[in-house]
Amino acid sequence: MGLISKTVFYAAIAGAGAAFATKPSIDEVRLLFQQRLATQIEDGSIVNADDSATQALLAACQISPANCARLLEGAVSMEYSDYLLAAVVDARTPGFEPRQCLAAFDRLFCR
Repeated sequence: MGLISKTVFYAAIAGAGAAFATKPSIDEVRLLFQQRLATQIEDGSIVNADDSATQALLAACQISPANCARLLEGAVSMEYSDYLLAAVVDARTPGFEPRQCLAAFDRLFCR
């Protein structure tokens, strides 16, 4: 095995170990999702809700995004699928499109 292939191999092993060690638990995912929700409320990027009642609630949430995120988080249903190196989270909130997120490296990556 050449030097480059050994380096790539060991880097892949180190990356897999880091992913395994930093995979967030369901409680950590809920906290990360709540923080993400508060950030989206603050910057106004979440106000594309389907119905007017949800839009009115989110407009009122601009006053205290952190408290509002805690309130909205109670309405979110999450399905946590635990895999070896990461976790897949399906989040569904009434009035919004479902989101699928990947939880790895102590972060939540949503599309």
